Amino acid sequence: MFKFRSDFRRFWIKEGHIRLKQALNSLTYQKRVFCRLMILVTIPLLAMGVISCMIYIRAESEQNRLTLNVHTEEIAGSYENGLVAVKEYYMEWSKSDSFQWLLRQKEAPYNSYSFLRQAQNGLEGSSLVDGYVEDYEFINSGEGWFLNSHGMFNQENLNNKREIETFLEEQAKNPAAVYWINSSSDPPVVNRLRMINTVDCSGLRLIIKENKNTGIVNWMISVKINETMMRRMLSSYEEMGYDVSILNGDMVFLETNSDLTKTFLENRDRGTGEYKSQEGKTYRMNWRNGTVSGLTYVIGFDTGRIQKNAAAFILAALAVIAGFGLIMLLVRMTAAALATPMQRLERYVSDQNQQIKELLMSNMIKGDLTEERANQALNNANIDRFFAYRMVALTVKCHDTAEKAASEGIRSQYMTILDQLPNHIREKIFVAPVYYREKLIFIVGADSDGETDSKIALLYKEVKDFIETRFCLAIATGISRVFHQLHHVHRAYEECSEALYDPINQGDTEEASLALFDDYLMIKQETNVYDIIVENELLQAIEKGDKENGRYLLKLILDRMEAKDVIGIERTFYLMRLLTSIVNIPSAAGIPLSAIFSGEQYNILSHIMGIYNKNQLIKEIWDKVISPVITRLEKEKEGENDREVIKRIQMLVKEKKGNISLNECAEILNYHPNYLSKVLKQDKGITFTEMIAQEKLVQAKYMLLTTEYSIAEISEKLQYTNVQNFIRFFKKHVEVTPAAFRKEHKK
Repeated sequence: MFKFRSDFRRFWIKEGHIRLKQALNSLTYQKRVFCRLMILVTIPLLAMGVISCMIYIRAESEQNRLTLNVHTEEIAGSYENGLVAVKEYYMEWSKSDSFQWLLRQKEAPYNSYSFLRQAQNGLEGSSLVDGYVEDYEFINSGEGWFLNSHGMFNQENLNNKREIETFLEEQAKNPAAVYWINSSSDPPVVNRLRMINTVDCSGLRLIIKENKNTGIVNWMISVKINETMMRRMLSSYEEMGYDVSILNGDMVFLETNSDLTKTFLENRDRGTGEYKSQEGKTYRMNWRNGTVSGLTYVIGFDTGRIQKNAAAFILAALAVIAGFGLIMLLVRMTAAALATPMQRLERYVSDQNQQIKELLMSNMIKGDLTEERANQALNNANIDRFFAYRMVALTVKCHDTAEKAASEGIRSQYMTILDQLPNHIREKIFVAPVYYREKLIFIVGADSDGETDSKIALLYKEVKDFIETRFCLAIATGISRVFHQLHHVHRAYEECSEALYDPINQGDTEEASLALFDDYLMIKQETNVYDIIVENELLQAIEKGDKENGRYLLKLILDRMEAKDVIGIERTFYLMRLLTSIVNIPSAAGIPLSAIFSGEQYNILSHIMGIYNKNQLIKEIWDKVISPVITRLEKEKEGENDREVIKRIQMLVKEKKGNISLNECAEILNYHPNYLSKVLKQDKGITFTEMIAQEKLVQAKYMLLTTEYSIAEISEKLQYTNVQNFIRFFKKHVEVTPAAFRKEHKK
């Protein structure tokens, strides 16, 4: 049997060699040379790729095994250190006067604002635990009242009374006064809003309590750990290819890969090592138990990823082979006589495809296509469909009546914009951008309504900036509602057209304007497309130092927030996001926040959150945040300009070898002489005359030591009126005469 298989293999190798030789001989001479060169390159490159792949798999597997223990200790240590800090802080705070004051209150202290504010600040945590604490609950069950970040209320007003009574009974059974729990109960939230007069007992929590002798909880501090922050800490390990799970017994607290968690739970009694999951993946795992929280930290990596990464070496070899083949093909095509006609044909086909796409868009806008025919046309054009779409219609704001009447001129202008539209913008547009009835029409598609909002906001900004920069024109824009069927394109076009007639888009202003059909119909805003766009416009105005437009946009953002009746935690979130985006502007420019805000101003964010009068809120944000940022950015730009001017002065002085006056320098650089003197004094601490003297000393020393020029000749080259003036100048700065300097240093 073995002999038969061996003979059969030799037969096929021989037969394949014969067939390959016959195939090569049947080709033309040029094609045979091309194929043989490709074979000579392919075999060694493939062998090198396979060998590199095997070496990589072995080295990477060993490296991951060595670093797995280190990362396990890092993860456990990072989380445990944070949880220890939280525990120690609240244990210490439970002994403070503010907390003792809370315990002495027989009922909810509505009238003691200052003491209550101090107690709330203590419950919110200090900077040491900033980011770890998501929420807190103070339960004074002995006196029958509750306090949390959402309010203060008596026990008779509790809306989840039965759940909290059960929770307190369970905690009363625990004899410990300080401990951690990981509750699987759901938070008291309806439609993403916190229910009023409720106590939250969900998530990972630190419990500090005191029981009565009867086994009933007298009081309790319940602190919820921020799951988002803890999840963010795992991102760096995910980027390195590791999966992490954090468990409390069999209950999962955080995980990046549910398959890894299931595999761990099935094999945790067998110790660390490599285990195969039910999905067929093989994980190498390690884990540690937390000494403070009692959590289990599991880290592992999919050994199959190494093999996938190793395949890159083979792919690289194939890419080199393909690249070599492409180069050879291009050389051959360049030499071909039919190269030019073929390129013309390709351009013709490309133009035809573009025209087909534009025709498809026009037919959808007219409403001439059913859903079935539209899908068939997209399939024929190899265009992917999406779940959700929005349409953008824009017109150029034109103030010249004669130009408005010249429809052919307007069409030419729009076609020029379309022709010059950058590829990175075209790639974001569904099917193709078109000019239709004196409007430019774009459609954006995405896999969800929210993603469509983000894409439409980005597209609007890029198109607006492109038209403003390239053509110095402002645009009026109308955006339709989200639609999910392609036969609704015609309706979306009508919505865009109607939005364009909104008063916002009318008038002779030279600023870009935008209206959403959602707003036009007075529909309650569930989308944040407009908010994202306006917020981006505000940030751009701050970066440019445009105070007038910045004030207008800030008022517009807060007006819309007020109109949408945003309250509570959602209001805090909106304001915090806005303020964070603003203070990120100087950070992105490399300016530390300490250079803008003093120590007292670091509390301005929390101060702003407590302002509910809109006019006062606008004033505080502008005066305390935006205005200092703009002032610092302007100062930074002035400093950059000054440094650039000093560089140009130094270059001129060096080029002229010190033989230039301040007025000549100012004339060349197109600045006033007083300004040049000022920036030199501020930045370098020297005058222009001193800079000239330094350069002339450098030139004099160089010529004294490297040339045979006489003292008189050097004096003449440095443009001194007589040699004695040069000698006095040199002796004043070097303390010896030029002749003595040359004699001493030439020895």
